[in-house]
Amino acid sequence: MTLERGDCSNQLSTREFQFLEYLMRHPRQVLSRDQIEQALWEWGSEPESNAVTSLVRRVRQRLQTVGVAYWLETVYGMGYCLNPDVQS
Repeated sequence: MTLERGDCSNQLSTREFQFLEYLMRHPRQVLSRDQIEQALWEWGSEPESNAVTSLVRRVRQRLQTVGVAYWLETVYGMGYCLNPDVQS
């Protein structure tokens, strides 16, 4: 899967794509770590304790390559939010 904006692009892993798609389906909504884990990992599988943090870091890096890392916001104590209306 490829992330593209303008003439910039970057490859996404399957999990990174799933995460970004999940955020896009809930724009400007703060999603907790638990919500993200439940949406992206199968029932009965237990992700590593830092799985969401690592995933957010990787997706931010991918977004940075196309110039929109600031779209992925961390809402302290609550979770994460994709806000494409934010300007750098």
